[in-house]
Amino acid sequence: MKKIIVVLIVFLFIILGAGFFAAHQTGFINLNPILAYIPGMESFIIENPENNKESGKTLVSPIEKENEELRKGKKDLEFKITTLEEEKTKLLEQVTEMQTELTQLKIEIKQQKTAVLNAEQLATYYQEMKPEAVVRIMDNLDDEIIVTILPILEAKQTAEIIALMDPLRAATITQLLLDKEIQQ
Repeated sequence: MKKIIVVLIVFLFIILGAGFFAAHQTGFINLNPILAYIPGMESFIIENPENNKESGKTLVSPIEKENEELRKGKKDLEFKITTLEEEKTKLLEQVTEMQTELTQLKIEIKQQKTAVLNAEQLATYYQEMKPEAVVRIMDNLDDEIIVTILPILEAKQTAEIIALMDPLRAATITQLLLDKEIQQ
């Protein structure tokens, strides 16, 4: 019976020793003061980070280092996401502005096509009229309209109309026709 009790006590010491050692290695308990008195146990002494504060060093576990790196990476990614979202907003605003401009240009082109068609229709009417009658009508029209219609008429008809106009107005119309030719 004594042997069984001795074996149980030895077994109990082994289990308790292993438990204390594991708790010490994980930092759950501090066995350093006890281990310092046992010869050959110096390799099992764990430096406590609080003790190292005096020397200016703090021990950081690899998991804490990795967590810190992940936090930094997360902040970097959040910053990049914010920057990209701002750029996306700016680009969407530019797209909207361009679409508005495109719509306006399409409207202007349609209006210009309509104006050209109307001018061509008027030119066919004026082509059938006598130059004197056309001049009387053109005296009441805007210069831009006249400059649009005259090039469509036959050259002879245009020359007769300009010749019958008031000389000052004829000079203005001629200048506008030249400017229009240069622009094209």
